[in-house]
Amino acid sequence: MKKASATQPNTALRSAQSAVLLIFFMPANLNTHPHRALLTALAESIQAQFGSHLRVLQIDEVENPDVMSSFGITETPTFVLVKQGVELWRQVGICTEKVLVSLIRQHLTDNK
Repeated sequence: MKKASATQPNTALRSAQSAVLLIFFMPANLNTHPHRALLTALAESIQAQFGSHLRVLQIDEVENPDVMSSFGITETPTFVLVKQGVELWRQVGICTEKVLVSLIRQHLTDNK
């Protein structure tokens, strides 16, 4: 996950109306793990499909233990959809991109 610098505001916080999908990953030192590459590609694809309506953030469990703890994450991967500070949906484990996109759309539509 990129860290914002003092001169570069965090684009994830650019709008209180934006939804954020947090994808909690296994440690970065496991880059050779096949699920890591799959999840990175999945995150990029979901971001492309939703554009500015959703911000997808990848959270590494070793680099961000406080974030993991604050969301009560005990298994990876875990997907958490948040809007205006409210958790709308959570998925533990991998499912297909089609199912994930459908669930995200459903929860964003239900919580407009």
